[in-house]
Parts: sequence; structure tokens; C-alpha cells
Amino acid sequence: MSVSGNLKTMLPGDLLQWLSLGQKTGTLCVRNKGTEKKIFFRNGRVISSASNDPREYLGQFLMSHGYITEPELMKAMEVQAQSRILLGKILVMIDVITEEDLQRLMRLKAEEEIYDIFLWNEGDFEFADDELPQMEMIPLQVDVTGLIMEGTRRVDEWNRIHTLIGHEGLIPTLVKELPPEELEDDAQRMVINAIDGKRSLAELVLESRSSSFNVSSTVFHLTREGYVKLTDPTIVVLPTAAKSDPDSAPFEEFSEDDEIVSLIARAQQSMRGREYEKAQRLLKAAENLDPNHQRVRNAIKGAEAAILSDLRGQGLHDSKVPRVAKPLEEITQMNFTPNEGFMLSRINGQWDLGSLIKISPIREPDAMLIFYKLWRDGIIALE
Repeated sequence: MSVSGNLKTMLPGDLLQWLSLGQKTGTLCVRNKGTEKKIFFRNGRVISSASNDPREYLGQFLMSHGYITEPELMKAMEVQAQSRILLGKILVMIDVITEEDLQRLMRLKAEEEIYDIFLWNEGDFEFADDELPQMEMIPLQVDVTGLIMEGTRRVDEWNRIHTLIGHEGLIPTLVKELPPEELEDDAQRMVINAIDGKRSLAELVLESRSSSFNVSSTVFHLTREGYVKLTDPTIVVLPTAAKSDPDSAPFEEFSEDDEIVSLIARAQQSMRGREYEKAQRLLKAAENLDPNHQRVRNAIKGAEAAILSDLRGQGLHDSKVPRVAKPLEEITQMNFTPNEGFMLSRINGQWDLGSLIKISPIREPDAMLIFYKLWRDGIIALE
């Protein structure tokens, strides 16, 4: 038996409580935009979870808590590719982490993946009764009542955070030394260590491999306590007159569905002209109108597959090793997005494209498009 619905009509807390009280066994799949999470239940208790968001992969989560480094993750993933053994077991085998710590962090990872759903403004869900994956899982036992209480608390805190932190472009700077007790939490310590007075909140999310909530919450409390100050580098330029821009023209005369159809059609036209960044912007606009519209999801999936195929056809193979082709002095004068800056900073002339993508918290289509842009603009060369 399958049950489906929308998070606007059934909130995450109510959904989890229903599954718990009904002592359900099966798989809950929750989708929002391109993110899909699966929560596995047995007799009303969470036994495991999975996510297609690279930021929530086990390797990224362990890095966010300071347990492994990028080179260690790279080595473990090479072993995994050859042996097909679960990444967690490999890390225990090579003495990177203990079995006890792995179990604790796997449980914490599952909890964090679920807490994130409470912060979604919308999404679709489907519960498949008595269906559990055949793949091997590290079994967990997570109490649903505790998940609901913490998830609800985070919604309230998220609203408080937004009273101080309006966007992720803000740059935090440490203004006085932190006492030792402020550095006890592993994930918060990684965020604090990444604060350098230059990185924005969005860049801290990438650098620390942490969630937007954890980064914003850490900075919010440190700011309130006087350890951090926030600066806003963004400059808003108000136009003196409205300019005609075909990519941002209003659609008041159309219904929302008409707007989506129009945006998808223009994105497909951009795809034919290999204007991939423009196509992504148009599809993003369509996704913002209705994140769970089936036609939008199909268009995004098709565009990403086409982009990856074409980029590889142009020479961006996983085995290619990128190197920086411009002087450092010139690069430091350029403007990069947080994602571009993150990928560029990992290029060391040794790791190939496939490896760089695997250790990054950025989705493969987005990462490949970044490398393509850097290659097209002569910032990197491929060997």
C-alpha cells in the first residue's frame, strides 16, 4: 500500500508521528526541487536514511565533523570503487574512524537529514508500505518523538536566525577569542575554524561541509554573544528606469502554468544553442514557481543529462586532470561564485575531474558546468 501527499497539507512532524503511531514498516520518500530523501522505518522507528544531496553523503558528513580529510576520503573512495564495500566499513578498516564513532555519526547523520525536511517550505512525499531496500545498511534505531521535538525547535530557531541573517552573502569575522567551551561541538568547531573574515556564509557552508542551518545557527549565536561581527558586501543598485530584459520580463498576463511552459521552452532553446548557464537560470526560475511540477522535474533531469553528455563530448572526461592556467595574482582579482571558488581552490594538478567531483559537496551537473566555464574562460587547462 502506498500513501502520498504534500508537506503543505501534512507537516513533517505530523507525517512522522503518523508513521510512528501506526508502527509502520516501509520507505518514506520526500522530494523538494532536485533533492530526494528516503527514510526507512521498521515498526514505527527509523532504522536508516539516504539522500541524493552530495552535502549529506557520509564522506561529507564525516569531514564536517573533523573525522576525515579530503585526501583520506579520496583514498577510501578509490578502495570502494575496487571492492564495492560500504564506505563506512572501509574507513573503519583503514583505521580512519572507530566502529563506535561510525555508528554514532551514522545515527547523527540520519537525524540531521530528517531535521532538514522540517525547514522545507514545500515538498511531496510518498510512503511505500513494507518496502525496504535490498542493499546492505548499517542498522540504526532512532526515536521518532525526539526527531519531531528537535525538528520543531529548529523551525522556531530558523525564524529567529532570519531576524539577524537575511541572506548567505554576509561575511562573519571573529572579533575576540573564543573560550574553549565554545569549541566542544565538532560541527560547530569546523564552522568556526573556517571563519576568516573573507568567506561568506555560503562559502562557509561549502568549506565546512556543514548544513546552512548549522552554519547560520553557529554564526547567529556567536554574533549575539559578541564574538563575531557581520558585514554585508552586497551593493544594491536601484535602476533609474526599468530596462527590458527578456530573461526577467514579467509574466502577469500568463497563469503560473503558462509561465512554466514558457520558461521551459526558452530553456530548451538555450540548450540547443549550448547556452547552458542561461538554460539553468530559466529552469531554476521555473522550479521556483513550482518545485514539484512534473514537467519541470523532467526538463531539469533531461537538461542535466544532455549537458553532462555534451561536456564529456567536448573533452571534459572524469580522467582529465585540471591545472590552474592563469597567475594567482590575476585570479585573485576575479569574481567567482562560492561554488566556483570552492572547486577552483581544490585544483592541485594531481586530482582528476572525477575525483574532485566525488569529494565535493556540489552536485555533478553543477560541478561539471563550473569546470566547463573555468576551462572555456582559460582559467584552467585540462591534461
